[in-house]
Amino acid sequence: MLDKYHRRGVLENEKEVFSKFIGETRLLVKLGQLKLIPLNLKMLIESTAYVFKHGIYIADAVQLASAKRADSFLTFDKKLVQIAKVEGLKVAEL
Repeated sequence: MLDKYHRRGVLENEKEVFSKFIGETRLLVKLGQLKLIPLNLKMLIESTAYVFKHGIYIADAVQLASAKRADSFLTFDKKLVQIAKVEGLKVAEL
């Protein structure tokens, strides 16, 4: 994804942006502000079901499937918020 923005001239150094993202992610995990949930076969199967049921991208479906194992679901994607509610997830609305 970042390389696409690099090719368009939006980003000068996609590797630096990715490195900063990894650093921020590690910090948030260390501070207990972010929980990383491992991707497994069960989650992939659930994700695929969401793709066909709701007509969403697989990345969004993985987000939903992993949120079932989290305290709440957070996104700025309004469509995904509605799907999460339909699926019975606790949604943290902004």
